[in-house]
Amino acid sequence: MMKIWLKRIGMALLSLIILILLSAAYAYFIEPRRFVVVEETLLIPNWSPSLNGFRVVALSDIHGGSNHVPEERLREVVEKANAQNADLIVLLGDYVSEARWEKGALQRPEGTDRTELKMPVAKIADNLRGFRAKYGVFAVIGNHDWYHNDKKVHAELERVGITVLENETAEIQAGDEIVSVWGIEDYWKKRRVPTDAYNALAGKQNIIAITHNPDALLKTPDGISIMFAGHSHGGQVNLPFYGPIPIVNDERFMDGLAVVDGKHVYITSGVGTSVISFRFRVPPEIAVITLNAK
Repeated sequence: MMKIWLKRIGMALLSLIILILLSAAYAYFIEPRRFVVVEETLLIPNWSPSLNGFRVVALSDIHGGSNHVPEERLREVVEKANAQNADLIVLLGDYVSEARWEKGALQRPEGTDRTELKMPVAKIADNLRGFRAKYGVFAVIGNHDWYHNDKKVHAELERVGITVLENETAEIQAGDEIVSVWGIEDYWKKRRVPTDAYNALAGKQNIIAITHNPDALLKTPDGISIMFAGHSHGGQVNLPFYGPIPIVNDERFMDGLAVVDGKHVYITSGVGTSVISFRFRVPPEIAVITLNAK
């Protein structure tokens, strides 16, 4: 009887090991190659009913050069985004992926390359050229971008026609309404949300805030209509029964819509990978969000 039970236990352990290995292979070789379009319609505050149906394409954490994010994937990102006929495209930071860190790299002066990349910034920008949206394409800088060289990333994105907003606003004339896009610096940079640009807006309606880290919502004024952010990668690994692993952010801000103190933030789980080269039950995505008045 003991031998039978030992055999059963051995078979169960072997089956578990095989399952883990197959899951790891899927998470490394297959899921990062996928690319899904997530579409949602949101009811948001401080939004003019005449703007109902306003479509935003949100992209984040591209991490050019990371697992299964070669130049071809970057061009596919542009193609899929343009196919959505969006009113607005927002790029939410972390365009680069580090190949190597050196000790003390972040103590080097700003404006210098502080990390070695898997794909040069210029090549990433060249392959992201060509985004098209009715009212424009706007971007913010992510933590990996300023770890490397935020001035370079900023300049290269602007070179290919993408407007980068760093604690600035841009006003869009959408029919009879004004939509304000407010770009907020990455929260990890100084653990703050500078509000000078927001305070300077004449009206506190139809404000779309864009930033990299959704934790910024906690320090953002409540007059915004919605914030778009990335950074979380949706946990990148979503374990059965346990759920996603909140590696670097407030676990309320993992993926999709979160509402805190009446303020709305939509988090997209992004395109590339970081820290680990796996995606499991969190495929690369493009988020297409339709906005309506609450």
